[in-house]
Amino acid sequence: MLFPTVPFAVFFLVVLAVSWAVRRSRPAQKVFLLAASYFFYGWWDLRFLGLLLLSSLIGYLTGEMIVRARGRGARRAWLLASLVTSLAMLGFFKYYNFFQVNVAHLAGLLGLQAHLPVLEVILPVGISFYTFQTLAYTIELYQGKGVKAASLLDHLLFMSFFPQLLLGPICRSRDLLPQLMGEAPNRVPDLPLAVSLIASGLFKKVVLATFLSTHLVDDAFIAPENYSAFELWVGVYAYTAMVYCDFSGYTDMARGLGLLLGFHLPENFNAPLAATNIGEFWRRWHMTYSRWLRDFIYFPLGGSRGHPLRTYLNLILTFMAGGLWHGADWKFITWGAIHGLALAIYKASLDLRRALGVAVERARPWWYLALGWLLTFHTCALARVFFRSPDIGTAWVYFGRMLEPGAPGRGLELGVLAVASLGIGLNFFGRPIRRGFLWLHTRTPAPLWPLLWAAVGLALLLLKPSDVAPYIYSQF
Repeated sequence: MLFPTVPFAVFFLVVLAVSWAVRRSRPAQKVFLLAASYFFYGWWDLRFLGLLLLSSLIGYLTGEMIVRARGRGARRAWLLASLVTSLAMLGFFKYYNFFQVNVAHLAGLLGLQAHLPVLEVILPVGISFYTFQTLAYTIELYQGKGVKAASLLDHLLFMSFFPQLLLGPICRSRDLLPQLMGEAPNRVPDLPLAVSLIASGLFKKVVLATFLSTHLVDDAFIAPENYSAFELWVGVYAYTAMVYCDFSGYTDMARGLGLLLGFHLPENFNAPLAATNIGEFWRRWHMTYSRWLRDFIYFPLGGSRGHPLRTYLNLILTFMAGGLWHGADWKFITWGAIHGLALAIYKASLDLRRALGVAVERARPWWYLALGWLLTFHTCALARVFFRSPDIGTAWVYFGRMLEPGAPGRGLELGVLAVASLGIGLNFFGRPIRRGFLWLHTRTPAPLWPLLWAAVGLALLLLKPSDVAPYIYSQF
């Protein structure tokens, strides 16, 4: 059940009406939202409801034991139990086939035979996101930084709250649990903002991302040999716009839907395509995920506390792990390694400038920032060739074809250039546009609000294509 579909619209309207109707009984409201969240998840595949419940119970029970345990050894043992069980489930469902294929290949290179069974393992939708949420919950309780769920009901709803269940944002305990355990609000916390987020999310995904997917990106990355160098360069920029609109559009909708139900979800994108260095990019892109990598992989590896070379290695290893999180394929690991290497080079440049006595925090001239933006934008855009291509071999074909200016192609629709430019432009001007909508909304008399919403909805319907592709990150 995708967000921008009629079944979801019907589902959400029912959930919205009932949730506010029973809000005076907070336990009843939470039970209903939990049932709605499990219905939403079960719509994808009923077989995996048990897996979501099991992951949630593991997090709750181990979290309770961590808090109750006396002594560091017992607390550490319960944390280890949480890590092992959660990662074992994620590893089996997401990485078993990758492990089996690569072990067999390595054994063949060594002249040996591997006899791991070949299994048809189906990837449960959203497993990476709710596993990361479980791990963050128990680790932060162990560190004394987290918020413990007051009841099993609170924890189950925290783990399964449907607006953010499948693709995030990855909520920490302090993001959502205090809201669940507190009193229900008397009204929607920020109705104009909720409406603007849902409208922008629909426009980004349904109109822009879908157009770019169907008019160039999908075909170009599957068969780059059929396209000219110019078309493939446009394809890189179009995919950059597409993945930004697709994922930030989902987050916008998740936050808007959460607000309509009375809950604030954390921001996940902050104009990442405007970043002037790779470090800034990762502070702006998929922010809940990048903070997760920082807190639970980079810092435990040692962060920047040791020798500079160890710091650079920690960055590379962290983002290789981040690449593997996206999928069990060497193309994702390669993509992560490129980002890790870029971050290591950037960190080394900062260290060198500090060693030379250069003030790295001082304001930079416009041309310096422009060059930094150009380098950062193209590093991220070109790395996505590995991310989007079916395999590494096709990615190299794509790069090679980009360097053949005389090669023939299929021809390029001018609409692709316009839509890609608009998608990237929303990264820069999305906030001013939203402020304009909020200004208009606050100055419109309340009885006329439905007319304003209907006008926005009608415009989206007129622009909507016949089909909407699944969200890119739903496969992770």
